[in-house]
Amino acid sequence: MKKLPEIFVNSISKKISHNDEVYFSYLDNDKKIEKKKYDFNEIQNKINDIFRSNDFIYKKKVHIKTSFDEKDYIVISKSYDYLLTIDGSKIMIKDILEIY
Repeated sequence: MKKLPEIFVNSISKKISHNDEVYFSYLDNDKKIEKKKYDFNEIQNKINDIFRSNDFIYKKKVHIKTSFDEKDYIVISKSYDYLLTIDGSKIMIKDILEIY
């Protein structure tokens, strides 16, 4: 077996305290975040209206705002607790804040 060169490791002899006096707040007092009351029945009714509409045959393009992100999806199916998109991802109905 071929002998490889050794790796240099410098020893740290002093105390490291880089983050002792650092403070960061991502929320400013000027910006108010409005929290909308989440109504599960209203979301369920909107989802049912989408699937009962006359123009829904196989798929429907909808805009979904969840607690994690907000983007457009192509929804193909509904289960009891999630929506199935055309790319195979599942969107949990309990995470949906707004759908249109």
